[in-house]
Amino acid sequence: METIVAGLARYAQGLRFDHLSPDVIAKAKVCILDVLGIAAGGFGSENAKVALRAATSLSSAGKATVWMTGETMRAIDAVLPNSVAAHCILQDDWLQVSHSHIGAAVVPTALAMAEETGCNGRDLITAVVAGYDVEDRAGSLSVPAFTRGFRASSVYSYFGATAVASRMLGLDEAQFAHALGCAGSVCGGVLQPWNDGSMEWSFQEAFGSRAGITAATLAREGLIGSRTVFEGTHGVNKSFSGTNEGERAALDRLGSHFHILDTCFKRFPTGGANQGSAAVAYALRHKFPVDYRRIRRIGIEVPKTGSHERMNYAGIGYAGPFDTVDQCLISKIFAVAIILKTGDMTIDLVRSEQRDAELRSLCQRTQLSEAEGMNGWQLRMEVELDDGTVLSGSGADIDQNHLYLTWPLATRKFHSVAGPVWGAARCQRIVDLVDRLEELDSVSTLVRGTP
Repeated sequence: METIVAGLARYAQGLRFDHLSPDVIAKAKVCILDVLGIAAGGFGSENAKVALRAATSLSSAGKATVWMTGETMRAIDAVLPNSVAAHCILQDDWLQVSHSHIGAAVVPTALAMAEETGCNGRDLITAVVAGYDVEDRAGSLSVPAFTRGFRASSVYSYFGATAVASRMLGLDEAQFAHALGCAGSVCGGVLQPWNDGSMEWSFQEAFGSRAGITAATLAREGLIGSRTVFEGTHGVNKSFSGTNEGERAALDRLGSHFHILDTCFKRFPTGGANQGSAAVAYALRHKFPVDYRRIRRIGIEVPKTGSHERMNYAGIGYAGPFDTVDQCLISKIFAVAIILKTGDMTIDLVRSEQRDAELRSLCQRTQLSEAEGMNGWQLRMEVELDDGTVLSGSGADIDQNHLYLTWPLATRKFHSVAGPVWGAARCQRIVDLVDRLEELDSVSTLVRGTP
């Protein structure tokens, strides 16, 4: 029987642009544009500034562009600030199998390696599709892994980044498999930063990007990687998830269903498991624009074993005090409260409301609970007012157009997030370049227009 690493390597190494349908190509462009936009929004965060200072200290001359400044350095160094900027406001994409923020690892790696190796736009699109597929499939047992304390992105981003780097370096199928085996032997990371409100979570995809480039380079130079790094008795699945049951799902419909099509996008800068609750709060706030000071209680019921909305993830139930922005971004309670108070949730609002006493009081009046019989985007929300009136919302109030972006909505989101940083003219130029990405002979034309 073909091992999981061998199957993923065969597929990802053999994928060609001509194999991709128009809808897959279109979704890849949405993913790339979204990451660039969110990175612009993240540039002002201290997390991104730390990453840039570290990359500058580590780096030597290279061809890969740092989006924040326009300077060039080695790909392995440029991905550090680019990935952190794309992830540190927690508004980047995610997928429901691996529960990973795939874009923040795959897209910066693909762009940096494309610049370093001279790959064109068609190569970039194909690599991004392969990276999303490999990473999401690698995380087929992600739920038992993160319930044990591992962070999904800090485990599975290594595989997505390695797939991208291996393609850009032109590895053959055997070398590709060795690189993925190497990735599985060095990946890992825990969820504790969410409980402590520390910064490391926003660097985890960047660590995966750097390790992916290293793994691919080592395989090119002769490294022999583990053949059974997923299904082995001491492999990724048994070690992180405690089981091998269901792991063959990683190869289901391989090459016929592209996981990038399932990508979810975030309307709000909060965890993927909070997007539904935030959207319901948004719908309630705009349907019933009551003064937040009249709110006596907020009740939120989410699925006990849900695949989308959930509670069993570090930091989601935290109600303050919010000493760091990082604590705000993961808290479902904070997300609902800030939207009910202000009518929206943006990174600028998060920063301005972080220590607001009235917002903290609203968080303290919010109750989370789990309910049987719900799944997916299903949830229930009740907002009780001081006169006993109860305003009710449910998963039916979620505008899913913002979760599964079309190109027009993606460009609108890009302008809203990146416009204040790069300006309308530059943003439109980037949109136009991504829209015709397959025509570009060099991706530097795109990324060197970002700073």
